Amino acid sequence: MLQKTAHTILGWLSTRGRRRWVVRVGLALLLFPVFLQWALAYLLGSDARILPQELQYAKNLLIVTAHPDDECLFFAPSILGVLDRNRQMTGGLLVMSTGNNYGLGETRKQELLGSCKALGIDQSRCVALDHPQLQDDPKVWWETSVIQPIVEDYVRKWDIDAIITFDSGGVSGHINHRAVSAAISTYVAGNDKAPPSYMVVTRPLIRKYTFLFDLPLTALPFTWRIITAIFVPSQHADPSYSSKALAVNTWHRYIRTRAAFRSHDSQYSWDRHLYMVLSRYVWFNDLTRATGR
Repeated sequence: MLQKTAHTILGWLSTRGRRRWVVRVGLALLLFPVFLQWALAYLLGSDARILPQELQYAKNLLIVTAHPDDECLFFAPSILGVLDRNRQMTGGLLVMSTGNNYGLGETRKQELLGSCKALGIDQSRCVALDHPQLQDDPKVWWETSVIQPIVEDYVRKWDIDAIITFDSGGVSGHINHRAVSAAISTYVAGNDKAPPSYMVVTRPLIRKYTFLFDLPLTALPFTWRIITAIFVPSQHADPSYSSKALAVNTWHRYIRTRAAFRSHDSQYSWDRHLYMVLSRYVWFNDLTRATGR
């Protein structure tokens, strides 16, 4: 059966015209993600239908993560996409642990400062906690009752009006990441005054390491928004567009993402070199808004 199918395909491709057609279609499929990245990063990324006003016009943004290096491995397109578009905004990073699972907590805490600088996060708001109940451990669930009051405290102290964090899948599935997401979700659901909170969407493993080739699929739910942004550009949009966001790195922001991760020298292994090229999370983020009451 397979031989017959292969013979049929080869027979169909035997003419020069058909081979040219296949090459052209293949080239178009390869180039389309690059074109889409260019359009979303350079032309449409500031449109409120792609990146909601709640993020673009916030005065004080808070990124909440679990370990040092999460910010550049998973959140860089969102951080840079928001902070670069509003120079009046102050970015803050709250990391729930020092990443001391292998005894490198103090080293990683210092490395974090360099990453914050590369990403444009205020150095005075680049914090890694060392709470006894929030120690880096892939087998321990961090209690919501411990995380939530800490987040609330920093929201008040830094006058935060927008949050970015993990979704329930934690991007990599790490139990500490998922615990942070659960705490933010509980906070938002139980407090009408909680800032609008956006969560980076977790995708299946097969889609995570596809360079830009997952971007068309990721952008599919934004199709109507992209079309209207092309033909009716606007900095303002209906509040209903705030349910999700798409942040795509320009080439310059991608270089800054790599610079941020280079600060985490203790974590820079050979597989991370590949990650910084192939992972969709260093090129673009899609986010959903956490729902309140």
